[in-house]
Amino acid sequence: MSLPAQAAPVERPVLWTSTFTSGTLAHQVACVSGVAFEMRVISLRAGDHRKPDYLALNPKGEVPALQLPDGTVITEVPAIIYWFAEAAPESGLLPRALPARAKALEWLAWCHWSMGRHFNPCFSATRFVDGDEEAATAVRKSAAKRARAALEYADAALRRAGGTLLGTAQPTAPDIFLAALGGFASYLKMDITDLQALTAMMGRVMTMPGVAAAMEKEKAIG
Repeated sequence: MSLPAQAAPVERPVLWTSTFTSGTLAHQVACVSGVAFEMRVISLRAGDHRKPDYLALNPKGEVPALQLPDGTVITEVPAIIYWFAEAAPESGLLPRALPARAKALEWLAWCHWSMGRHFNPCFSATRFVDGDEEAATAVRKSAAKRARAALEYADAALRRAGGTLLGTAQPTAPDIFLAALGGFASYLKMDITDLQALTAMMGRVMTMPGVAAAMEKEKAIG
């Protein structure tokens, strides 16, 4: 799709993303929310995120970004998740009352921190060590151990809470985020079949109509 013309006004929220990236998580949550939005896909491989028009929208040069009709642009996955949850309070993405709402934000923060600190180095280790491949190998190995430990921590939390992070009958936004982290395991050839609470929750998330719809759309886009 075409890039934004200097962040031109939009009539409804626009989710700028790239398929099968962290933007996929924002796409899933957007679909679960039921909020009407437009999705525009850019190619990271083609470097669309570094082109002037996109940088005018999001100077960070990253996806996802949520462009609102009033001109506001929201970046960072937890903030985008929060916006959709607030725009559709009936969706159940976030609890409405304290302390459950605060716990939900705690888990969103933990997932986001874990993604950046543990999982991202597994995929882009050379970027963290200025292209030194020998050092990158060590970074990948260490990051993979931390990623596994993070998933074990989350699995234990799920068991204590009864199947979802907040103990709710249906998965909430933190569960959707955690399911995305669990999904990285297959790309890392990490066996998590022993983490039964985690894998069960991941299965539940993937059958949520909104999540399933988002994944089907991204597969169709390729």
